[in-house]
Amino acid sequence: NILRCFSLTNGSQLWKFNSENTFLKSSKRNSLIINKNIVYFNNSIGDIIAINSENGSLLWQTPTQSSDIYENSFSLITSDLVAKDDDLIFSNNRNEFYSMSLMNGVMNWKQNINSSIRPVPFGKLIFTISNEGYFVVMDGKTGSIIRITDIFNIFDKNKRNSIAPVGFIVSTNNIILSTNHGRLLTINIESGKTESVLKIDSEKISRPFIFGKKIILVKSNSIIRLN
Repeated sequence: NILRCFSLTNGSQLWKFNSENTFLKSSKRNSLIINKNIVYFNNSIGDIIAINSENGSLLWQTPTQSSDIYENSFSLITSDLVAKDDDLIFSNNRNEFYSMSLMNGVMNWKQNINSSIRPVPFGKLIFTISNEGYFVVMDGKTGSIIRITDIFNIFDKNKRNSIAPVGFIVSTNNIILSTNHGRLLTINIESGKTESVLKIDSEKISRPFIFGKKIILVKSNSIIRLN
């Protein structure tokens, strides 16, 4: 829970910011982004914090969890933070999806969606995949849910509870999603239906990355490139 800034020239520490009880650790690495010389990050108890990148001064800090989070901090998993226009969007595994103002941390809206993977803004919409395997399309301004589609209905019902999304990317017409059991799903954005499933491995694979016209995936001992 300590944010540090180092000089690229000589490696010296320029400043540091202690956000909260440093002995607490979350089960997922914290997320950090920089937007217009402001650093935004989350700590292990669910606070969202904005720091001046030049001198490390606190601009604002907004809690998202109640005080009892101290007892349950190990179970909190927050998605990556994503900046879109003037908004900061993120979600967690406690059925909370947030949109906040980048300027002051005031909440724009909050939706009941259980997801710990990075959401993706798409025009005026926001896409996310819930931990249970539902493709959710929201209005980016109001947070209203436009559509929910079950994309894990293609899997065996007895195994479904052990399957979870890892991350996804958005192309022109499709979403490409990876899972914790080594599958790569292609989902049609317009219909929300799963069009294909490619078995990459039997274990967890990374969120897909685009490199040129290729899709790159990472697993425990290799890098995979797909057309």
